[in-house]
Amino acid sequence: MDPDIPLLDEDEGDGGEAQGSRSDSEQDNDVDFEGFVMDDDGLITTKYDVEQGLDPQNIPWDRLQVSRQRYRETRLEQYHNYVNLRESVDQNQERLNKEKTEVVKDGNFYGFHQNLQSVRSDIAHFQLRHLLWTTSKHDVYTTNENCINHYSTVARRSTKVLDLSGASTDSRSSGLGRVQISTFCVRHDLVAAGGFAGELIVANLKKKGLQCSKRVTTSEMGITNGIDIFQGHSGGISIMTANNDNVVRIFDSEKFALQSQRKFEWPVNLAVANPCEGSSLAIVVGDDPHALLLDLRTEAPAMRLKGHLDYSFAASWHPNDGHTDTSTRIWDLRKPNESRAILCGNMGAVRSLRYSHDGRFLAATEPADFVRLYDVESDYTRCQEIDLFGEIGGCSFTPDGYAFFLCVADVVYSSLMEFTTSSVKRTSSQKVQQASIREPTP
Repeated sequence: MDPDIPLLDEDEGDGGEAQGSRSDSEQDNDVDFEGFVMDDDGLITTKYDVEQGLDPQNIPWDRLQVSRQRYRETRLEQYHNYVNLRESVDQNQERLNKEKTEVVKDGNFYGFHQNLQSVRSDIAHFQLRHLLWTTSKHDVYTTNENCINHYSTVARRSTKVLDLSGASTDSRSSGLGRVQISTFCVRHDLVAAGGFAGELIVANLKKKGLQCSKRVTTSEMGITNGIDIFQGHSGGISIMTANNDNVVRIFDSEKFALQSQRKFEWPVNLAVANPCEGSSLAIVVGDDPHALLLDLRTEAPAMRLKGHLDYSFAASWHPNDGHTDTSTRIWDLRKPNESRAILCGNMGAVRSLRYSHDGRFLAATEPADFVRLYDVESDYTRCQEIDLFGEIGGCSFTPDGYAFFLCVADVVYSSLMEFTTSSVKRTSSQKVQQASIREPTP
């Protein structure tokens, strides 16, 4: 991650882009939504409202001076993807267009269920979009104003589970004061948040109080870019941080002692452990065009996955990763020098990638407006495209595959969107595909 990029200041607005900062887009939008005040009755848009003609995000197109179609065309024309290695991307764009996988956008895997504008989200840094997690179809976690909130789809209300805003003495993390949340992860009954000063804050969802509150680095540019909570090869639960000081660190979840660390030649934007039982591999991506497989037992690189033209901020096992050349590449570890599929976006870089827990779908979110759900069984040649307006903070499938959530960070139209499927199929071939990835010998 580029430390010279201006960061979003949460004091300058409730979500969205702050003054003096920039999002992935280098172009201002020409339609202002801020002139419209939201009625309390309009905080929830259901699938029945949409069937009656209401916009899913409750945007009043009949009151705006532009139609939805025309505004979409304008966004596609004016949106400029932020690129780190501009020369490399420009020189190879024609080749990338020829090599990309042809995808038919005819999927209807998940239908719109509801849009909750009472569940607000914000983004602290435009390149970091891992800001939504689900632990069941009833439990959703988002971040807003430096608080991590839990939304219950049963109780239909939000509660704070980790308050790092510094608004009161009770909300301050020990010795750290206010923490500007850059990323977070919820898994194995733990919620772990990272901060702009290299913080790691951990709470247990079943216990009161903080379990861990510290800085993992003394570097002035040591922002915690990514966090993963996983079951290690030894059986215990570990927490892995990826920081802008070029280091991946692993902590135990009992005393939060440093178990191991690995320094790279470039800032690390995300490190994700392979969830397959018995695996010791993690995929590491950062300010380098190549993704790297790290053996967590030996702390040695096991393999480089090549093909991208720019830096990466997203990764997910089977595995794959998302880069700022607007493409997502799928690799089979038995053939690391070639991509199984190359999936391209509409406007910007892929900032978040999530496989459904059964491996049937891959969700790829651009920084704004577009989310695609790829059908893995079709070898990624079919997808469902979700078309919306606004910066996207993250996405998540529920563990049972019933629902898919995404959060929109916008000054007026910030919301939590839920999509559901009427049938969830889990075939034996899909289960074998995820379990039979052959790992290389270091």
